[in-house]
Amino acid sequence: MSQPTFVPSTNGGKPFPNSLDKSGGGTPVRAEPTLLGRRDISHGRWTVEDCRAVRGEPRTDVTNRVMFAPAGDSELADAIRGHEMVHAKVSPTSEQFEQWVKREIASQTALTVTEELRVNYLCQKVGINVKEHLSDGSELATGERMALSKDWAGCVAMAVATAGTAGHKQFLNGVRRHDRAWGDHLLDIGKRAIREIKRADKAGHLGSTDIAGDGLAPYGFHYTEVIAEWVDRLASFPPPKARLTPSKKKGKDSLDKSEGGEKAHSNLHDAEEGEEGDKSGNPLDEITPITDDYRGVPKWGELVVERVPMPRLSKGGIGKKRVATNMGRRPRRIHRYLTDPSMRIFDRTVRGSGGMVIIDASGSMSFTTEQIAQIIEHAPGATVALYSWRREGATNLWVVADKGRMVENVESIDYGHGNGVDYPALVWGVKNRREANTPLVWVTDGGVVGVQDSFHGTLAMQCLNYARKNRFIIVPHVEEAIEQLRNLSNGSTAKSVYPDMLKNVWKEYMGNLPLN
Repeated sequence: MSQPTFVPSTNGGKPFPNSLDKSGGGTPVRAEPTLLGRRDISHGRWTVEDCRAVRGEPRTDVTNRVMFAPAGDSELADAIRGHEMVHAKVSPTSEQFEQWVKREIASQTALTVTEELRVNYLCQKVGINVKEHLSDGSELATGERMALSKDWAGCVAMAVATAGTAGHKQFLNGVRRHDRAWGDHLLDIGKRAIREIKRADKAGHLGSTDIAGDGLAPYGFHYTEVIAEWVDRLASFPPPKARLTPSKKKGKDSLDKSEGGEKAHSNLHDAEEGEEGDKSGNPLDEITPITDDYRGVPKWGELVVERVPMPRLSKGGIGKKRVATNMGRRPRRIHRYLTDPSMRIFDRTVRGSGGMVIIDASGSMSFTTEQIAQIIEHAPGATVALYSWRREGATNLWVVADKGRMVENVESIDYGHGNGVDYPALVWGVKNRREANTPLVWVTDGGVVGVQDSFHGTLAMQCLNYARKNRFIIVPHVEEAIEQLRNLSNGSTAKSVYPDMLKNVWKEYMGNLPLN
């Protein structure tokens, strides 16, 4: 797979948009996406419509081969046409984009703004001067509005989408008018985004439109996904109250306070592309991209579920029992009238807490049938599922206990292979628990991997973030799961005991931000 060629050879190798015909005394200058080719979709004729050079109006529909781009001869129009041409060359179709979104590694918003980052970087690389000319003047007001509304996630998205363009400076100026600390942090995020897309480019194939082995395309969008996952993490945490240490001298790293923050750094874009800047007091800097995943596209296997025969009635029975209460109709426990200060002389039926227990059953884990029985004993009515990946199409998740019944012999199941479906198993567990307030338990040693059977930080963080969001109790062994369920049944609080591998992943990509 090679880097894409943005200009057809018949054009003499001149970069867009300078190769577009500007002669003819007022003849409209139009983009020519029909001249471009790609490897992942068939070539065809495009329709190009004129539009204003205003943010939101220029756009490229790769699926239907329709482009809206200004036909003017200004530098801004040139930059917009070039930007849309690169979209036509390397960005996914709507169907392809949906495939990437369904992977749930990054949000749709993060994928969209990071794709803008990738396209702008490729534009500059082939001679389209977005750094100086891609700004329609609306960015200043956008920055002011987002800062006033305290929209941190929106500010992070806009900072990434405009990084490396003329609009980035104006956006930061708007933010700084109302929150100088936010402007400092967003400037740092913009610099890091540029450095990260450069690092991705060194890994190769940043603009590739090849099809990955699992059918995902275009291949270069994989780099967008990795950086977008980082953008989501940045946006999910509130902005730190402490601001970056400002420079005391006016110059390229300071603003002219007399103009209310409107006068920006004279060499802001140079700083974006190379200089580290002063990041002291910025805990967001500890949230780092997962650069090890530039080596390939990680993938989970497709979940195949089987409910095994469950002839054995567990000690937990059907998961309900009678307990004393001080309210009711029939005083079945009249003997407690004198001995119980609360006078709980009535009965009420309560069901067991039940819940969902998802167990990593890969080759590095071990457990017994009796341990499954103990889980049911302390969480009557719970569902217990094991997962382990063998091959495409084979069963990889087994329901071994449910509603007070369980498998006769868990060792008879063909588990103990790879992981492969850690994340799909967690999603299945959340969707299939009977009540929303019942506990979720994930038993894993933290060695989560995709079907490639190699560790990917992106997949590990995806599991960890999902489990924390849905309040899973995470433990490394079945014994700890039994202990935490025992605590819950006794009215105590259960807590996660994170395996070392997951703690190390969190530390590497989230720094000192708390895991709990």
